[in-house]
Amino acid sequence: MKVHRLILFFLTVIFILHFFGQKSYARKKISAPIIQCRLLHQFPHDDLAFTQGFLYHKSYLYESTGKRGRSSLRKVELESGIVRTLIKNDEKIFSEGICYHNNEIYQLTWRSGKCYVYDAASLARKRIFQYKGQGWGLTTDGDFIYQSNGSSVITLRDPYDFARIKRLRVTDGVANIHSLNELEFINGLIFSNIWKKDRIAAIDPRNGKVKFWLDISSLRPLAGEKAEAANGIAWDAENKRLFVTGKFWNKVFEIELPTLENKPAPN
Repeated sequence: MKVHRLILFFLTVIFILHFFGQKSYARKKISAPIIQCRLLHQFPHDDLAFTQGFLYHKSYLYESTGKRGRSSLRKVELESGIVRTLIKNDEKIFSEGICYHNNEIYQLTWRSGKCYVYDAASLARKRIFQYKGQGWGLTTDGDFIYQSNGSSVITLRDPYDFARIKRLRVTDGVANIHSLNELEFINGLIFSNIWKKDRIAAIDPRNGKVKFWLDISSLRPLAGEKAEAANGIAWDAENKRLFVTGKFWNKVFEIELPTLENKPAPN
């Protein structure tokens, strides 16, 4: 009996070592590369802003801030950091991600199941969509809207009624990538902050695979003593400028967009 138990024990150990060895090998072989960010410029940012959504449109930054009683939608000057327009949300609302689509700005809420739609020029509210589940990040490819909810899944939605079209699971190698947060569509890829991580995932929207990671950890010592999670990606498509910030960060950073995003995605 003891011999059988001993044999079983050794077989179990061999199986575990083999399993994790294979998994480790697979990760090492096919995991996406990590690219260190290169800082180009820095601009002032309100360090009282709990940044949830971030975008660039016609020379201005647009920002959604969270926290109940402090949630807002803002139009901000890049160079000075001055808030030119501020729309306060209801006291009970915890605002989340935003995106620009067809002369309108869409703004998610965390657990309220509401997506507010504003006129981009005046920031006057036009309508409200309802949805189920949590709202975190939001972006668009110009045709459809992409929404994260803190899981490893991005939901593709119809911009005209916010109906769910399909879901995209995000992976790097054999691993599901969880805690997807603020989103931005850049040169055919979805860039996503990861909650409480100083890395941005560049995701192929065709298959959900991470093509590369952008490490922005070098920016954290420059973001001020109050700086919390990195959260905020904005793309100036006309001038090819990439901006990042975070919750309670005192700066917006312009960083270089890696050239790797122009290479074909792996099958």
